[in-house]
This record gives sequence, structure tokens and C-alpha cells, in this order.
Amino acid sequence: MTSQTTDMPLSFLKPPVPATVGPDHTETDEFLLGRLREGDAKAGEILVLRYHEPLMRYLYRVSGQWALAEELHQQTWLSILEHLEKFDPSSSSGGFKAWLFRIATNKANDMWRSRSRQKNALDGFKQTQDDYTPSAGSRLEASEQECKLRESIARLPDAQRQVLLLRYYSGLKFTEIAELLGCPLNTALGRMHKAIIKLKEMMEKA
Repeated sequence: MTSQTTDMPLSFLKPPVPATVGPDHTETDEFLLGRLREGDAKAGEILVLRYHEPLMRYLYRVSGQWALAEELHQQTWLSILEHLEKFDPSSSSGGFKAWLFRIATNKANDMWRSRSRQKNALDGFKQTQDDYTPSAGSRLEASEQECKLRESIARLPDAQRQVLLLRYYSGLKFTEIAELLGCPLNTALGRMHKAIIKLKEMMEKA
């Protein structure tokens, strides 16, 4: 990574008001990445703005909370900035978008693993608590049905959950998802099929 990239201000990580970026958003992702490598923070602003809505929507569905989605969004772009030199458009059919969501998925997986460890610890603690603990707080940000769906998705095996979330909340095609996850297309399709069946079973029992 060049010194220019290392010393680049991180202000572009928060998407600007569209009018401050300018009307011309026709530059390719690869062109903007080249400018970003040279230290052009405005190119970074355009990239963040370009993918802010789909990436935040995906991260919210993954995390279930806007605050966590914002944190994962920040972590994703910090990782993009740190690894700019590693992106090779010729080796990725999904282009920058697939690379961006691959990094976001890795950050989300780290969060899921952390949550799993915390849940195991809390489960042991909760066994000693009274059963009257109110559960209404879990519904503050979503309806009861949405909570059940989110809990069911969280219980899916990692590989199945990844494909499900990437397909429905990132807008990526199955071919791009397969490349992102480093697996054959048939494997990605099979994981999706199993995820839908398992999710339906869990929702019916919930």
C-alpha cells in the first residue's frame, strides 16, 4: 500500500450528501479504486455513496440492528482501504461489488462467531435466572414475526446462512455468490435449497 493511501483521511467513510459529490457518477468502480489508491478521497466518497444503501440493507439484515450495521459498514470500508492493493478486477467476475460484499460477509461472520460465544456464556447464566424476565424488549425494533425469522436465520449453519443473506439482501447473482464464497455454483445452489427448507421447518415450529 502506498504512503498516500496509508495517510489518507478517513472522512470519506461516512457517505456525503449526494450534492457534495457531484452529478457525474458514471466512473467505473475500477477507475475510482485507481484514484483512491492515489490518495483521492473524493473517489472514496463516490464509492461509499454508490454502495451505501445495498450494503447497509444487507448488514442490517445480518445484524438485526442499525447500530451494528453501521459498525460493520465502517469495519468493511476500513478493510477495503487497508487492502486496496489486493483487489484484482481480472480475477473476480463479480468485480468490486463482489469483493466488497465478501469483506462485509467476513466481518459479519466474525460478529456471528462472537455472538455465538456470548450466547453460550449467557445461556449458562440464564439457567440460574427466574423465568419471569420480560421478553418484550426483544421486539422493540421489529415485529414478533420478524424476530422469529431473524432468530431462525441465526440458527442456520454458517454456510447456508451466508448464501441466504447474500442472495436476498445483497442483490448478488448465484454465480457471484459462488465466486465470493469460493465454492462451485451447484454447491451454492444446494446450500440455498437446504437453507430454505430448514428455515421453513424452524418457522413452522416457532
